[in-house]
Amino acid sequence: LIKGSPPLNPAGMDQKAVCAGCHRPIRDRFLLRVSDGLWHEECVRCAACGEPLRNSCFLRDRKLFCRRDYTHLFAVHCGGCAEAISPAELVMRAGAAAFHLRCFTCKVCSCRLQTGDRCVLREGQLLCAREDYHHSLKTGRTPKFEESHPTA
Repeated sequence: LIKGSPPLNPAGMDQKAVCAGCHRPIRDRFLLRVSDGLWHEECVRCAACGEPLRNSCFLRDRKLFCRRDYTHLFAVHCGGCAEAISPAELVMRAGAAAFHLRCFTCKVCSCRLQTGDRCVLREGQLLCAREDYHHSLKTGRTPKFEESHPTA
């Protein structure tokens, strides 16, 4: 968030800026610039929870969010623990699901799966393609298996 004075138009005449939040003219002495928009100080609030955004904010589809709501709404979540995955974290993938490295384990035997290991993804649950997979096939408790080869 950058605080600044209202801009002047090229002719040098006062032209009031329009708030990107409420779309009303900004007549305040100071305004806030967020990305390429100008805002009233009181309009800089999280679009999800309504809390004022004092020091930082996240912008998505021209809406402002606090860190907590932005992470909750838009972050990729781990298929194992359902927590948000930071963009800087290394992940393992099976099908369309992403997993923290620590969460990329067989749901039945808890063995850690590595890149190249065969596994199955059943109803969002990872199973190693060893005993658990074969046992599930024998008992007929498996409606559909989507075989997957994990990638880092």
